[in-house]
Amino acid sequence: MAAKGIAAYLVTGFSLAVLSAYYFASRYSLGRGAEEEPSLLSVFESNPSYRSEAKFWPELKFNWRVALATVIGFVGSACGTVGGVGGGGIFVPMLTLIVGFDSKSAAAISKCMIMGAAASSVWYNLRVPHPCREVPILDYDLALLFQPMLMLGITLGVALSVIFPYWLITVLIITLFMGTSSRSFLRAIEMWKEETKLKKAAEERQQNGKADGELLIDAEYEPLVPKGRKT
Repeated sequence: MAAKGIAAYLVTGFSLAVLSAYYFASRYSLGRGAEEEPSLLSVFESNPSYRSEAKFWPELKFNWRVALATVIGFVGSACGTVGGVGGGGIFVPMLTLIVGFDSKSAAAISKCMIMGAAASSVWYNLRVPHPCREVPILDYDLALLFQPMLMLGITLGVALSVIFPYWLITVLIITLFMGTSSRSFLRAIEMWKEETKLKKAAEERQQNGKADGELLIDAEYEPLVPKGRKT
């Protein structure tokens, strides 16, 4: 019964993603071809009140901005890959504030930059074992379960990125980054406090063992219950 429910969920999610992509693509083509029935996209593009700025692609030549962006991109990709966030929160502000791209172009370029980091991370994690079970650390079932809704959300996001004005995209990016950054910062403080307590407890146990004349050896403990295998 559970397998049937998961299969129905996957089929429904993929169907919604494909249908939404087809719908937005057809609406875009109709808005471009038919002048008597303008689409929502053409209305937003024709109304100057919804366009706060034009697309700007700076002249890419070697200068201090490109050098600084290269260094920030290297550090951001390294830290983002370690933290599992990909570095998008660093690439978009870097491309807009330092290099000089507009917000829409910066978001598109940052996705291309994140794709390389994601591919290398997946290739590395294919050989990393699970810490508690005799399986790989990548859970393919969980990834497959998330993909339909992810594809649906990406389809809607790409369509809205074309419709929304630049100022609204900038506000959404700032709001998202502030929320994720503050939550990650608070979570990091909690983890630091927990690790500090564990470290102090380990030091106290080691000192008590030395005072009693006991020899403490860091031995590897085997679980009493055998490790299960993933089917």
